[in-house]
Amino acid sequence: MFHSARITFAGALLATAALLSGCIEQRSKEELKDSLIHGFDSFVHTFDPARQIYAQETIIMSVVLEGLARWNHDLELEPALATHWELSDDGMQWRFFLREGVTFHDGTPFNADAVKWHFDRIMDPATASTRRTQLAEVDSVEVINDYEVMFHMRIPNSILVERLASAFASIPSPAAYERYGSAISENPVGTGPYMFDEWKPDVHIRFKRNPDHWMADEYHLERLEFRPIRENTTRLILLEQGALDMANVAVPHVQVAERNPSIELQTTPALNIRYIGFNTGKPPFDDVRVRRAANYAINKEAMIKYSFFGVGEAATGPLPSILADYNPDIYEYTYDPDRARELLEEAGYGDGVTVTLWTHESGLYRLAADAVAEDLRRIGINVRVQLYDNATFTSNFDEYVLRTGERFPLRDGVYDMFLGGWVGGHTAHGFLDLLFHSESFSNKTFYANEEVDELLDAYKELLTPEERRVAFHRIQEIVVEEAPWIFAFHGQENIGYNSRVRGFRIDPAGRLFFEGVRVVDDEEEE
Repeated sequence: MFHSARITFAGALLATAALLSGCIEQRSKEELKDSLIHGFDSFVHTFDPARQIYAQETIIMSVVLEGLARWNHDLELEPALATHWELSDDGMQWRFFLREGVTFHDGTPFNADAVKWHFDRIMDPATASTRRTQLAEVDSVEVINDYEVMFHMRIPNSILVERLASAFASIPSPAAYERYGSAISENPVGTGPYMFDEWKPDVHIRFKRNPDHWMADEYHLERLEFRPIRENTTRLILLEQGALDMANVAVPHVQVAERNPSIELQTTPALNIRYIGFNTGKPPFDDVRVRRAANYAINKEAMIKYSFFGVGEAATGPLPSILADYNPDIYEYTYDPDRARELLEEAGYGDGVTVTLWTHESGLYRLAADAVAEDLRRIGINVRVQLYDNATFTSNFDEYVLRTGERFPLRDGVYDMFLGGWVGGHTAHGFLDLLFHSESFSNKTFYANEEVDELLDAYKELLTPEERRVAFHRIQEIVVEEAPWIFAFHGQENIGYNSRVRGFRIDPAGRLFFEGVRVVDDEEEE
């Protein structure tokens, strides 16, 4: 699943390193031994799980907040704040047995009342939670006693526990919410192995070890710090020079990093997808022939080789191939520009058409936009690339896809295409339900298919994995046939770390597990 490799910078980067050397904080031996600083390449908006949207938030949130269940490194579901659970024979009740003796970081008890409060809050329309639809089948949450809670379903639901292993189901302290109100988004109080210390946006997010955690013996680091460092070269140089102990390694630097003797690198196929979404409610992409033409036009293997430095895997559909419910038999759009031109001609665009593609300035997205625009130009789809900074890119969609469910595919200024990325987690429905259901807030393509909606509404009632797999395979077939996206590629998780870091293991979902991780000093290293 993953490998370790020794990693070097070439000459051009050394000059930059010299410029940065004066910026490196000096840490004492004790600080080096007991703390870990991780440099990441994204941004964090909130620590409120009811309002969580972005993947980076879930990664950092997981050190301070916990849910009833979680996924392990081997993509298996395991207990967390619940020790075990039971599903009734008719699929209408989920009973969770909670871990006793757990307290929130503010000293208040974790119990069934806290569980009910959290999920009632998400389901309350007044909360306007971005994850309310994930609990659409839940009728009510009942407290049985202090350490047992029952989820009553509106319809049979076989996958609730899988959803409750997601970040939105991480449970914050009700007392802390009473204290902070909406400011809980900046002051997370959970039960996790680390307690929130300080957040300076665009500078750092700091945590300290929770000595009372139920797995406290597994956590050896006294302090954790996350630093947002958006510039990829800077981040890797700071890692090499010791200002960072661990960092996300960008795709352009993977091959460079593999030759650096001072850094270890772990990689693994990622549970994500990069895609180019079409506005299926607006010409020309309201015509499936044009969408299929665009898929045939893209040379994905060349894009990965030359634009992404050979890092990643070409996508055939919406699911990563490492997921159990991936359909290996779905149709594949091979590179066929002649077929693409034929389809454009059939759709009435033989003389060409001009479209606008939204993207943002992050390296992968910009590279993908340029590669896609060039391939589409060759078949007669002329692409105007509209580049935004990351925050603007994200907020721009809110005018066209509202959290109320209203959608405006033809509103002035709306996009024709956009660069999209998704970290769907460990299940097929983590991708399919959120990205292709016509009522999902995360479906930005305005895609709607009655059979897909019916299958997505019904699969939860199928009580066996085999039955659900049949449904997921069919959804993949339909989605690929109707092509609301260009199915581009699946990424790779790349984490570099200083040789002082011991016991780290990379995760396909991009999460950072710190149990068993130590940072040793130079003397111990020797």
